[in-house]
Amino acid sequence: MCCTLIHKLSTRIRQSIGKFADFRYIVDKTVISNYYTFRYIVSTLSSTLPGKRIREAYSQNPDELVVAFDELSSALIFLCRQDANAMYLSNRAARARRNSADCLKGCPGLRVTEVAIDPADRIIRFLLDDGRTLAATLYGPRSNVLLAAEDGAVLDAFKRPRATQGTTLERPRPEQPYDFDLFRSACAGAGSASLASVMRRSFPLLGRTLVAEALLRAACDGARAAADTEARVHDDLERSVRSLLEELASPVVRVYVTQEGSPEYLSLVDLRLARPLKEERMPDIHAAIGRTLALRGALERGAHEQESILTPLREEIAKSRRALARAEEDASGASRAEEYEQCGNALLGALPSLRKGARTFAAGIGGREVEIALEPSLSPLENARKYFTRAKRARAAAAETSRRREELRSRIELAGRLLAEAERTPAGEGPAEFLRAHGEELRLIGLAPAQRKEALPPFRLFTVDGGFEVWAGKNGSNNDLLTLRYAKPDDLWFHARGGSGSHVVLRKRSGKGEPPRRALEQAAAIAAYYSKMKTAGTVAVAMTERRFVRKPRGAAPGTVIIEREKVLFVAPALPKSAAL
Repeated sequence: MCCTLIHKLSTRIRQSIGKFADFRYIVDKTVISNYYTFRYIVSTLSSTLPGKRIREAYSQNPDELVVAFDELSSALIFLCRQDANAMYLSNRAARARRNSADCLKGCPGLRVTEVAIDPADRIIRFLLDDGRTLAATLYGPRSNVLLAAEDGAVLDAFKRPRATQGTTLERPRPEQPYDFDLFRSACAGAGSASLASVMRRSFPLLGRTLVAEALLRAACDGARAAADTEARVHDDLERSVRSLLEELASPVVRVYVTQEGSPEYLSLVDLRLARPLKEERMPDIHAAIGRTLALRGALERGAHEQESILTPLREEIAKSRRALARAEEDASGASRAEEYEQCGNALLGALPSLRKGARTFAAGIGGREVEIALEPSLSPLENARKYFTRAKRARAAAAETSRRREELRSRIELAGRLLAEAERTPAGEGPAEFLRAHGEELRLIGLAPAQRKEALPPFRLFTVDGGFEVWAGKNGSNNDLLTLRYAKPDDLWFHARGGSGSHVVLRKRSGKGEPPRRALEQAAAIAAYYSKMKTAGTVAVAMTERRFVRKPRGAAPGTVIIEREKVLFVAPALPKSAAL
């Protein structure tokens, strides 16, 4: 965000609520953890991993295990989360220098000989060249990655290693055939159970989404009682399930997203139930899972940012309502002021007969007998003045209470209106736009955004297509500062090939999503412009992620080595946004 909230907006973000809270729902629908998704992943890994040596296994994020290989630029990532069990190859995995831990220490140095999935469950086995097995049990809330001996005894585990050691890895169960006669019998004896639930029990490998797709293709109501379905319905369901199995045998990877960017489904088949959504064809299953999880993460961050606005507003409303209730209880100040003044007047009228030292005085006030308390150490006149002072203070307090009640009512009304508008703001947009639009109103209720004036980084600054920031170094030492201290590992790094010039960094987190091709070309053109080839018609510019750039020990300022690169051919130019 371009600004931060002081006071209430710095309150710790609580668990997201409402439509943004249930991310398990999103992930379940994406079918990331479906058996057939894992089976397809295993088929791709079977041609990639055999013969590859495990370099390291580590974790730097909760419930995420990364296994890197010597001969492979991509790393294998396992997610063992209750709301997202997943496995995919990623070329974006890079080990952080801090806050990472080695796992499954018996694996490094071993080669994978075979990758297989159990015929009847989501257990993926990586056979190793010493006879041991690395097994990913990717189902349920206790998913894990285990290292087992030849006899199946678990030697180590990614999660809960102490509790898991000494247990035995489950043996593969035989494949479960799609027995439609058995399904028909199950329907007949299902009683009041729904047709969808009987299908899920009869064909457990399909999972919820594919069962729903089969019912849709057969034009069947899954909520109806299975026992009441006709033979024709069973025949239609058999045909729809068989058509799904045929498509799963030749999968085409798709991600279905909403207009707001929510990844509703990841599918290997053409999902008719996803027809209202935008379909994205993906080049491979690993890219599809990576994109789905990235979109999911963006939504989750957006929901948390949304809550950083909603929580303080809710707390402000609750606090103001409590204060208003107390103010309403104190509303009797005006009547007390009148009583004090009447007591003072009664004492003034009785001065000739009053003497110092009396503790009470009985007087008729408002048609009733009232006993007025006196201070014995004060004279009757001083006691009267004391009551007049009390009356003055009570009137002032009553006026302040009245003003306070009106102020609290206004605060509650304003905070309630802001809360309603904030709840309508899509989570993916984050709070920055809301804060800019309503900064003055938030200031009125003490929730003002504090503008954070930060010094601009000491580089040439540009904005390219998609709103992404591009920073360019000014000299050798400034290049080192940009590349080694300011750039993030996933930022894109550019440099003109074949000569000296500026290091140029496109900051990926400064915009939304992936930078478009035009943004990459503009960043490359900046690198060409600030190089010795500035006057050339076309310049070859190397592009890589910052994580693949390193500086040799003792090298001159600005000198680096890049481990991998793509080359863009561009004309030297600066974007329309001027450098700062």
